Amino acid sequence: MKAQVYRTNSSSYQDRSFFQKEKELLESIPGITYIKSLTEIQPEIPFILITNTHTQPQELPSTLLEKTVLLVHPNSGHDNFSKEFVQSAKFPVVLGNPIRSNPVAEYILSCIFHHFTPIKPHAYWSEDRKWDRKLLRDQRVLLFGMGLIGKMVFQSLSPLCQEIVVVDPYAEGNFNHAQIKRELSDDILKDKTIVIVCASLTESSKAMIDQNFLKKISPEALIVNAARGEIIQEQELSAWLRKNENARAYLDVFQEEPFRPGHMSDVRNASKTSHIAGVHANLGDDIIEYERRIIQDFCDFTDKNDLDGFKNKHKDLLLTEDSINFH
Repeated sequence: MKAQVYRTNSSSYQDRSFFQKEKELLESIPGITYIKSLTEIQPEIPFILITNTHTQPQELPSTLLEKTVLLVHPNSGHDNFSKEFVQSAKFPVVLGNPIRSNPVAEYILSCIFHHFTPIKPHAYWSEDRKWDRKLLRDQRVLLFGMGLIGKMVFQSLSPLCQEIVVVDPYAEGNFNHAQIKRELSDDILKDKTIVIVCASLTESSKAMIDQNFLKKISPEALIVNAARGEIIQEQELSAWLRKNENARAYLDVFQEEPFRPGHMSDVRNASKTSHIAGVHANLGDDIIEYERRIIQDFCDFTDKNDLDGFKNKHKDLLLTEDSINFH
């Protein structure tokens, strides 16, 4: 098939070399033309759109959407897509969950190990050989979300921790065992010592972690959020951290991004990073290769007049009305 690929937005870590590589690799697919500007449009040829978190799909020109046959969103977060847009889209919307799942899971695990098991080098042999630390064996974990990242974190921590409970209203049936709960309750919150957020931003998850939530968990709890900033009520978290000096929060996402200079700087037990959990040295190449693979598959199935085959192959990556949920 013939199609024009157009990237609607870019991220700050994507430079000129990224776009050149993207163009070269995508144009290696027979029939694909990579256009850098809408002034290059050939009206008779359909579009494949590449979007990111800066894209507001409802603001894209209707003339563009009418000719769109596929939208590739190489991000795991999809809260910039409204349910109304997904309902009205006449083309598949493919998410990039696998691209960042390993790096984000590693970020979360790094925060936990950094908190519980910091290793200080010894300048000389320590005769008492003491290492005062809390073991993960004694920790009670609450994990929000059983999507791709949540599953990785769950599988990594389950053998190490005393208890791990998952809250996910939309958990798939094959993961619906005793440790997965559909609803949050006071009993679940009681005495939890680690809280990990792996959920998408929805109406039900927005400001989910507030003062009412925080007063029910352990006053020495560790909170890790590499998902979406608006899931936590930051002012109430800051007040809780100031009051509970042995608690700690590792935050990679915030209610306002980029966060202002000095934001939460008076909260000593808050560690902030700049939405970097999914970033790594080979991220650009991973994104481009993922786009190439999805677009190549789409072209192959389209040439066979088998769009249902494409959707079935990538059903776990499709953004649908039903999948706009907790993951």
